[in-house]
Amino acid sequence: MIFMKAFKHWLGLAIYRKIKLLESYANMVENNDIKKKFAFVGENVSFRCQDSRIKGCQYIRVGNNFSVGKGFRLEAIDNYMLYRFSPEIVIGDNVRIEDYCHIGCVEKVVIGDGVLIASKVFISDHFHGKITKDDIGVPPSNRPLSSKPVVIGNNVWIGDNVSILPGITLGNNVIIGANSVVTHSFPANSVIAGCPARIIKILD
Repeated sequence: MIFMKAFKHWLGLAIYRKIKLLESYANMVENNDIKKKFAFVGENVSFRCQDSRIKGCQYIRVGNNFSVGKGFRLEAIDNYMLYRFSPEIVIGDNVRIEDYCHIGCVEKVVIGDGVLIASKVFISDHFHGKITKDDIGVPPSNRPLSSKPVVIGNNVWIGDNVSILPGITLGNNVIIGANSVVTHSFPANSVIAGCPARIIKILD
């Protein structure tokens, strides 16, 4: 009886390890396949392919030592309705992005070196339409996209649930508190938080 329990435990563990090994191999193969489609990919780059959504790889450049968590969406959009775009996403070296983040681009999004992005962060360089009363009568999904580039400097730390809107430039070493909505640009060494985000302190 004890022998059978031990055998079943060993067999279950062996099957589990085999499944994980096969999943790891499949992910490695898919990673290599995706990397070939990018405009540029550095060394030591890893995507969780099973649950990532990546669009427009040919417009995306990724530096060395890049890694992401689960549920990642990275979208370089070159057409919407009848409109054409020339998107460009540039991600620097040593960038870490946690779970369920979404980066959308129709014009330009630049993320510098050493950036740490926590979970559920949204970064976009475009809106559905313009924020004017002229667009109110048109359903948002039918409005032409309007865009302004987003530039995030080196060593920026972005907390959980942050949204960074179009037209934002963040200097080096900016820290963004959790749940902030960034609606305008901030200089280097700023600590910002809030909705809308404002400067809490400057790191001299």
